[in-house]
Amino acid sequence: MERPVSQSASALFADIPERGTTDNLLRTVQQHHVALSSMADTKANIVITMSSIVLTLTLARLGDPDLRVAALILGAFTLLSLLLAVLTVLPKYQPPKLNADGSLPPNFNLLFFGHFGQLSRDRYLKEVAQALARDGSPYATWAADIYSLGVYLAHQKYRYLRWSYLFFLAGFVLACAEQGWRLLTHAGA
Repeated sequence: MERPVSQSASALFADIPERGTTDNLLRTVQQHHVALSSMADTKANIVITMSSIVLTLTLARLGDPDLRVAALILGAFTLLSLLLAVLTVLPKYQPPKLNADGSLPPNFNLLFFGHFGQLSRDRYLKEVAQALARDGSPYATWAADIYSLGVYLAHQKYRYLRWSYLFFLAGFVLACAEQGWRLLTHAGA
């Protein structure tokens, strides 16, 4: 059970000034990034479901000699699509190690549970209070969090999701092309 915030912990935040438009801007950008992450997860889950269904149906057709090559093509590309979609939703979590002297490493994200979870409660509260100082640190902390979200979306989620869609589409196109070629070359036979 989490203990209530003590008077001394509350005092750490007593002098934090309220901010208007900048707060709204950063909050909106952060919410937008979280929504994009959620949309990527939803799309990946759709691809996972569709790939699983297509893969099951494709594997059932491997025994038909007329469909074997097309089924193998479709099955291989669908399996790659499925694996990439799983990579899209698979959490990529590696907590940074604290420096030998106990200081936070440069890539430490005070707003991400995977990073601050290794700190004690008191240390976390002190770090947050320091980040909320009047010198612009809150904005630097918030902007760094937004940057982390954006980098993660661009280099992980959306990259894998794009490749997943492309493999899914390529599998259908190539399987249809193979069947079309088979029909054209065997039509006169």
